[in-house]
Amino acid sequence: MESVVLCEKPSQARNVRAAVGGQYGKILAARGHLLRLAQPEEVEPRWKTWSYEILRPAGGYYPFVADRTGGKPEVLAEIRRALATADTVIIATDCDREGQAIGENIVRHCQFEGAVFRVMFAAEDPQTLREAFANQRPNDEYGSLYQAAFARAQADQIANLSMTRAATLALKPPALPGALGIGRVKTPTMGIVCRREAELAAFQPRAYFDLFLDVAAGGEAARPTTPSCRT
Repeated sequence: MESVVLCEKPSQARNVRAAVGGQYGKILAARGHLLRLAQPEEVEPRWKTWSYEILRPAGGYYPFVADRTGGKPEVLAEIRRALATADTVIIATDCDREGQAIGENIVRHCQFEGAVFRVMFAAEDPQTLREAFANQRPNDEYGSLYQAAFARAQADQIANLSMTRAATLALKPPALPGALGIGRVKTPTMGIVCRREAELAAFQPRAYFDLFLDVAAGGEAARPTTPSCRT
């Protein structure tokens, strides 16, 4: 049996190799996401021209394509060659939804038909990694985690890009360069900052009082001092 371990990044692969050696197969490192969602114009050529149209593909979702930047094609090619002769893959990426997507998208893209397992770990010290590999589970058990990552990516692609184009066409002044970017995280965060800035700009100072109390020992009753007024 020949197996391959997929890690998310080189540093993680080094930690796994130091913890378990080669007993679980060849250890290969991705460079984060080796696959990206197709751009709108790659799915529908007319979408190259910006409009108010919702950028939702006819099939309902965008396909994944190989990322051609930053040396990622060579990394993906190496993994593909290793998977071609393997009958087992162990996904050892980060345990969050993006880590799940990084590993599983590679397996799906390479059309791997062997057994796929998953190891989950919250730390990368040798003991934790050894325990994680000893307790690996079938990757199918983490289908909901992958679906969460898939839904997030599709929602960002469809909603964010559609709203960015609409907002840019409708609201951007001609002299302003670039686009008015709308993002699932960025836009609400900017809204909080802007709302707080408006509150600060509208602030009106009001007088308030500081109360001081002198307390003496020996049975004498405490007496308040004259309050001071501040703004």
